[in-house]
Amino acid sequence: MDKKWNILMIMADQFRLTTLDGMGDNIATPNIKRIMNKAVVFNQACCTSPLCTPSRASLVTGKLPHRCGVMVHDASLPLDVPTYYQELRKVGYRVGVAGKTDLHKEVRYWGIHGNLPQMYHYGFTDVFETEGKMNFAWLVKDKEGKNLPQGPYQKYLNDRGVLDVISEDYIARLRKYPKYYAEPSVLGRAEDFQDSFIGRAAVEWLSNVDDDVPWHYFISFAGPHNPWDPPTEELERQAAKVFPDAIQDTMEGKPEWVKKRADMQTAGMTEADLQKLKRSYAASVALIDDWIGKFLDILERRQLDQNTVIIFCADHGEMLGDHGLLEKKCMYEASVRIPLVISAPWMMQRKESNALAQLMDLAPTCMELAGVDYDKTDMDARSLLPILEDREEALRTVQLSELINCQMVFDGQYKWIRNWNDMNELYDIKNDSMELHNLINDRQDVVREMMKHTFWQ
Repeated sequence: MDKKWNILMIMADQFRLTTLDGMGDNIATPNIKRIMNKAVVFNQACCTSPLCTPSRASLVTGKLPHRCGVMVHDASLPLDVPTYYQELRKVGYRVGVAGKTDLHKEVRYWGIHGNLPQMYHYGFTDVFETEGKMNFAWLVKDKEGKNLPQGPYQKYLNDRGVLDVISEDYIARLRKYPKYYAEPSVLGRAEDFQDSFIGRAAVEWLSNVDDDVPWHYFISFAGPHNPWDPPTEELERQAAKVFPDAIQDTMEGKPEWVKKRADMQTAGMTEADLQKLKRSYAASVALIDDWIGKFLDILERRQLDQNTVIIFCADHGEMLGDHGLLEKKCMYEASVRIPLVISAPWMMQRKESNALAQLMDLAPTCMELAGVDYDKTDMDARSLLPILEDREEALRTVQLSELINCQMVFDGQYKWIRNWNDMNELYDIKNDSMELHNLINDRQDVVREMMKHTFWQ
């Protein structure tokens, strides 16, 4: 591709594939739908790890987590591992970020202005990195007991005198209340909410960026990741809504570690509790959607939409009560499936794709959009550009995802989950989309085929 397109990548943290318009969660997202209306919507996209840090490291390197050196949550991407950001910068791109990156999770310091030196090494030129959603349960204080902000959002809250308030609330949510506890943010004002903080920074950048050279801008929201604490006014917008039930599971055929986790997370949760949690999730989604509308308006007003590819994605999903589970860190559909929507100026209508796309595929896709030559054999990822240009649909025969305790292989019909030191699982997703019937003892022929694709022996 000769033309170098601007690239706007918008990521939500812990956002379900089924939260996309019309896919099952019944949450209104009119501005995400604006992107979908002229886009390729990947209906079977998944992450390479249903956990923030490995998933994001895989995204920026185009490699599976065990190949880029990031397998656990509290880790940092080694500085000698190449990123696609660096490649874009080499060919003249501005490479900006507003929000969470998780590229150095091992070090819980982001700089009070969000522009640590190592971020430039990763490939950024315009940096405003913020903390993640949970990073207010732990504060650093000096000898006199005064807060030492660890990032720009902590500084913002500290300057307004509310950092201790949210820290105390988050500690209580972690230690005192059940995992499904959902109450509005103690901050009060929606403008003080973290995603509003990120959204304002992104609006400023998009409003003022020069259009003399191409750019790649990564807007990475902290929500709708738990804690379930949306602004009160956003929650009120969802007050009258009733959301679909979670997947009920007898847990027959599930490994012991999954059963124990379900007991810890949702034992005692009532239907009213679940609806309250889902309203809180929906409210956080709605706030993000509102900001996305502002971004799209800026692009249109500045006529940047004519030269900008827009990507909406997530690092992983959210169980939201399915199988009695919350959050992610498992290989079930709600956890491993992600929204992946790519809109380009040459697209005039929505197209559905069932290609086995993965989040890491955005690395080579962005490089090809920028005209970067790269070694295709060095990546596990595959460019989605042929699909975006209607040249071909074939991508890969299986999707792979991994955690430190399990791995997944999915071929478009069957999903094999290999659980270390526990029973394995096999689901026929086409005929059992809720993953209620473990076929591991009935279809060893399928398992043998799956094992040919496994990346850990």
